[in-house]
Amino acid sequence: MIIFRYLLREVLLTMTAVTLVLLLIILGGRFIKLFEDIAEGSLSLDFLWSLLVLQLPSVLELILPLGFFLAIMLAYGRLYQENEMGVLMACGFTPTRLLLYTLCAGALVATIVGSFSLWLTPNSEAKAAAIFEKQKRKVDFSAIKPGRFQQFSGGQVVYTEELTDQNTRMRGVFLSQELDGDRREKSDGRTAVFRAEQGYQYLDEKTGSRFLVLENGARTEGQVGQKDFNILTFERYAVRLAEDNKDRNRIKVRQLPTSQIWSSDNPQHIAGVQWRLSLPLMVIIVTLMAVPLSYVRPRQGRFAKLFPAVFLHIFYLSGLISVQGMIEKGRLDPAIGMWSVHLVFFLIAMLLVFKDTLFNKSSSKPSKPNSSNPTDKPETVQS
Repeated sequence: MIIFRYLLREVLLTMTAVTLVLLLIILGGRFIKLFEDIAEGSLSLDFLWSLLVLQLPSVLELILPLGFFLAIMLAYGRLYQENEMGVLMACGFTPTRLLLYTLCAGALVATIVGSFSLWLTPNSEAKAAAIFEKQKRKVDFSAIKPGRFQQFSGGQVVYTEELTDQNTRMRGVFLSQELDGDRREKSDGRTAVFRAEQGYQYLDEKTGSRFLVLENGARTEGQVGQKDFNILTFERYAVRLAEDNKDRNRIKVRQLPTSQIWSSDNPQHIAGVQWRLSLPLMVIIVTLMAVPLSYVRPRQGRFAKLFPAVFLHIFYLSGLISVQGMIEKGRLDPAIGMWSVHLVFFLIAMLLVFKDTLFNKSSSKPSKPNSSNPTDKPETVQS
């Protein structure tokens, strides 16, 4: 029991360190993406940390299997390199017992991953989608600070003197917008500048596009260094701020609870169920692969097999993602589905586990006696 606790502590501590590093890297990319939405004005800064927390389950369900896989490689590799594992084996600790102990830790991690993929991730994705939908229908200027020039996506710069009516109206509006070159050739490098007394946002329910409606102002269009400026005065002018993202508004399978898609005949729902079940099963299979791969000679270094093992894990995950897409598009029978990928890597794991036994049986052949009489004693050679 002491050995079990020691091995469990080594693996789990290493897994925690590896998972935290991977989590910081992935959340950094998500953080930048959310800031882009804030810059566009489609998301309030108040929901930044809430959305990051809601994205934790979907990130952890992917990096926990990899983190546990790397933890076994690193922890056991250190034990082999420092001859601790050799001492355990010399005292009667067998590789089979090592595999069973590691599978117990793998079952714990698989339970955590299963709780994420089957329950926490769908709930978190649904709550995050609800926040985006709520922000999309919100028509205030929470992201704009009065008295400051603020740059948004699409080359837009906005300035307002003050906000009124609970941040729903701007007074003293300045807007600079870079024009696209698609409409006419002369529009390359041209800028439109708007000045208006008031402004408010308008959301088109049919198209989902967001507009900034300006009242009582002027529009100046031109290019720096050129003399062909166009000036237009208006009483009301609508400027498109952002278009509706149809992919975001569509209810995705990962946002639906598992109980709703469990018995569905929709190929997308079937692929979603198989994906959620595949992640905890993946933990068990990568555990079977990691234990034999973690063996290194004392002078070999514990990183000798790390990179090939990482590529093996990448191929495993890529195969599951590819098969999921094939099931969703109806190109693969769901009965075969992701189970075929698991079967292939389970066979690879079994080959790694029993390779020493197979090689020993093939190499150990009975030697023929030198004489016909098996009871003859070997001759002694005198020097």
